[in-house]
Amino acid sequence: MKQQTIKKSFEISGIGLHHGGKNKIIFHPADENSGIILNINSHSYNLHIQKVISTIRGTDVCFNGLKIATIEHLLASIKGLGIDNVVLEIHGNEAPILDGSSKIFCNKILKNGIIKQRRLKKIFEINKPILVNNNDKHIIALPSETFKIFYFSDFSSFCIKPDFWGGSITPEFFLKNIAPARTFGFKDEIEILKNKGLIKGATLKNAILIDRGRPINTKLRFKNELTRHKILDIIGDLAYISGYLKICIIAYKTGHTENIMMVKELLKNIY
Repeated sequence: MKQQTIKKSFEISGIGLHHGGKNKIIFHPADENSGIILNINSHSYNLHIQKVISTIRGTDVCFNGLKIATIEHLLASIKGLGIDNVVLEIHGNEAPILDGSSKIFCNKILKNGIIKQRRLKKIFEINKPILVNNNDKHIIALPSETFKIFYFSDFSSFCIKPDFWGGSITPEFFLKNIAPARTFGFKDEIEILKNKGLIKGATLKNAILIDRGRPINTKLRFKNELTRHKILDIIGDLAYISGYLKICIIAYKTGHTENIMMVKELLKNIY
């Protein structure tokens, strides 16, 4: 497998989910072995797990005091489509939420093109299972010949039946089955999140709002859209590991905190 970058530069604009301000991301092609580079205020930084500063309802990073919030859907589009090298020029303090999924990011990337580069992809693999536990949330990484993710969701307290779903994460599978899955929230949590200074940019058009087990503002794109979105989040959080991932992830009730804990454990194999 050859490394890939985007064919040409393009931009995407929109409000942020939690801070609510206007933001713009300009995508640029990048050289081989560059990885994912964030360009903030004319300074370039390599995406690095040690720069993650918060995993509360999203994954936030900080470079020399410059904070960028909720970048997981953006990163999921890049990782999910198999892009290795790209420069993300960020104007604002958060990735645009768009429709709450990675679909618009992916469509824009594909419209402008993905090109193969000369060097082979880096391969990331492990030789033994790695387990992360955090109270009642668990995630395990297993050695695998291909990249796979399976997720157990349990939102029983919000009147939603437990679910299990997943598969082999190819760009085609990601684009069709995962990228369109939108972020979600529960009506009972709205005031709690607002009191924490979050969801300032949330609307009924960029997130699924669940009340008593049912979406009240939209028709679900998939019967198990919530479970699929949790896999989307895992893919975005795994973007801190470069190259093709020869691992199988099985997760139970995890969120960004456990995802990032797992990434740190995985990276101990190479750092």
